[in-house]
Amino acid sequence: MTNDFIFTREYWTGDSRDGSIVNGDGYHFFRMGEKGLIVEAYEMYESEDGEEVVTPLPEMHNVSWIEDLGFDDLDALDQIEEREFDRIRSSLDGPISS
Repeated sequence: MTNDFIFTREYWTGDSRDGSIVNGDGYHFFRMGEKGLIVEAYEMYESEDGEEVVTPLPEMHNVSWIEDLGFDDLDALDQIEEREFDRIRSSLDGPISS
């Protein structure tokens, strides 16, 4: 990765994308380019067994946080380090214990 990207996460509540969690909570993780353009996205929640479940969000690719989703800025997102984003991405190979 280059320094041209920022890495963020957004807290969510509701139903998980995979339907396993109803009225739960977790995070959306984003790798973003210029002006908040999402180039890679994942949803993560913790199962009842304490494992992190990660699902890709391909429908968020090429969506602008500001222009398409209507936010004024990126203040609603938590800035994270690239290594945290990489850890979430790498967990797609299987669940990881928290």
